[in-house]
Amino acid sequence: MLWEWFNKSEQFFCHKSIAGSGHVEAVAWGMSGVHAVQWLLANSLSLAIMDWDVYQAHMCVLFLPSDWEHTTRMNVLQLQQGSRVFINFSLELMAKNNLLVGIDSFFNDKLVHNTLEANMERELAQELNHENTNTVLTFWNWLDEVKHINERCRLCPKEIEDTIACISLRSMGSCPTATCPSTPTRMEGVRRRNTRERNRIKR
Repeated sequence: MLWEWFNKSEQFFCHKSIAGSGHVEAVAWGMSGVHAVQWLLANSLSLAIMDWDVYQAHMCVLFLPSDWEHTTRMNVLQLQQGSRVFINFSLELMAKNNLLVGIDSFFNDKLVHNTLEANMERELAQELNHENTNTVLTFWNWLDEVKHINERCRLCPKEIEDTIACISLRSMGSCPTATCPSTPTRMEGVRRRNTRERNRIKR
């Protein structure tokens, strides 16, 4: 909620073209709560000249737990992709990291890159290694490339499920050749479809 207040305040500054020196005085009295009101009364004479970053720091002390920085950093480090698509995972991680903007715990692009790579699903990590994505120069280009690779990897779940079922049936001698294409043929079809889709995405 505190970051939502900061974000909406900054949008208000832009919309109303309020100069930097008037930011705190323009919005400070709009915050409710006993602690906020007490702080405002105690600092009312300095609001007109207070820097916005200083005001934000004071609000963090008032409203956030003493260990919020450590907790937030650990949340970033421990976030896992799981079964969701990569882009949703990366957006959540970066949103959590944005809570640390302006302090030493903030992750730069390199650290975000490393954390995403360490906590993505295993199959995607293996595919990235196969595609040699480490040659991509910038973080944002790498992020876009990983997003496309993840989309491609998720294109054919039905074919892969059918292939696994076919292998299982063949091992029991109950998969009729006439109705169940051979595993190499089926997997080659999956590979070709993935290649076509990858080329389409890159265009």
